Amino acid sequence: MVAPTLILVVNAGSSSLKLRLSGPGDAVLACSDFPTCQGAWWPDMDIAQGFVVRRSLGSSGSDAFLPFAALTAIHMAHRLGALLLLPALAALAWRLRRAGGEARGWAIGLAVLMAWQAGSGLGNVVFGWPLLAAVAHTAGAAALVVVLTVLLVRSAPMRATRTCYSPAAAPT
Repeated sequence: MVAPTLILVVNAGSSSLKLRLSGPGDAVLACSDFPTCQGAWWPDMDIAQGFVVRRSLGSSGSDAFLPFAALTAIHMAHRLGALLLLPALAALAWRLRRAGGEARGWAIGLAVLMAWQAGSGLGNVVFGWPLLAAVAHTAGAAALVVVLTVLLVRSAPMRATRTCYSPAAAPT
């Protein structure tokens, strides 16, 4: 359950990186309302221009500035990633909570991070991307990656360690 959730976080993070690095006319500002975007549930988007793999910062594949519809596509991909990620995180937190013991603390941590991400993400949209909300959202994403990575490592089966030869312990 941890590995698929970590994969979702990384995928959402890649759209987040694209969102932050879209250059002039930031994709963050493409949707200034919530829950709709530009007053529509599915606004005009240019997915092909928005997700050109190799391009200069803020430009399309043809070195022109990204069209607004491309910025909207980047923003909507980030929102859709969040819609997939939040239920996956909630399910993981629920399973950790039910496991009890030390896992219960991790469940609470995940729930706090989910609320942090939702609040700072909505704050970015509703308040026009203030610097504090943007930094908070990026920090929350980094914290999610760290927490999920720790959970993934802790969930892996432990391997038996080999005893190394130590000359000091050798019989004389």
